[in-house]
Amino acid sequence: MPGFWTHILYGSDVLQTVGLDLDGKGRDYFNLGCLFTDPCRYCSKETPEFLLWRLSHTLKCGSFADALCRELEGFSRFYVIGVFTHYYLDAIANCYIVARAGNSYKREQLEIAIDKTILRQRTGSDILRLEPGAELPDGSTTEIEEAFASIARGVYGLEGVSFSRALNNMNSTFQMFYRKKGMLLFLRKIFLKNERPEKAYFTDTHIDPLNHETRPWFHSIAGWESKETFERLYERAIEELGEFLAAYLDGRKDWSLPALSLTTGLPLMETL
Repeated sequence: MPGFWTHILYGSDVLQTVGLDLDGKGRDYFNLGCLFTDPCRYCSKETPEFLLWRLSHTLKCGSFADALCRELEGFSRFYVIGVFTHYYLDAIANCYIVARAGNSYKREQLEIAIDKTILRQRTGSDILRLEPGAELPDGSTTEIEEAFASIARGVYGLEGVSFSRALNNMNSTFQMFYRKKGMLLFLRKIFLKNERPEKAYFTDTHIDPLNHETRPWFHSIAGWESKETFERLYERAIEELGEFLAAYLDGRKDWSLPALSLTTGLPLMETL
């Protein structure tokens, strides 16, 4: 899946496209929505949070996201719009990441490589000099915590999901690397194993992460080949979400997110 900064930047581009200008808490909750269940990936693999992250990107993706958004519309429509941005970018662009790097640690390294490249192009920023926590609210809320727990139980039968725990784990992981200086960062760098995702902060783990050279990549499940760049997929995600979002902002009540796998971008048969 696209990484933290790619989702934040994509969300910002979507807001600009539809003419929404958010600041303060509205922007913080929007950015949190842009992450959807991604903070849960920073939990141990045996936890219900990690399982929620995996399931919400592969099985009943639309059912879970729809239910979460409808539950939290009364709390923050900005958060809900953020979830919409995550859904569309993953559904359209994640097949490229999987095609290039599979589902191993190399995928996570490619996500960081894409983050680094887009940040350099767009802002000239060094990724580790940024502050991810400044983009988000200070922790979860009762409303978000209860919504995640109840909907994870209802859609997937998962018990004990805590989004605040996932958010804390994500922030703790970031704090190990972001805005660190001198010897501490140097030691973190040299002792990182090659299979750690964070290796991509320090070395170029993937050549041409955005596919500027338009080399062919293959969707192994759908069976088609493409030479699209990541940027073109990104633009297409903005275009397709723009149509959905225009109807939502006009007050359409019978909306539903497309029943697609956020891993492959292919239609799901949600019969379970």
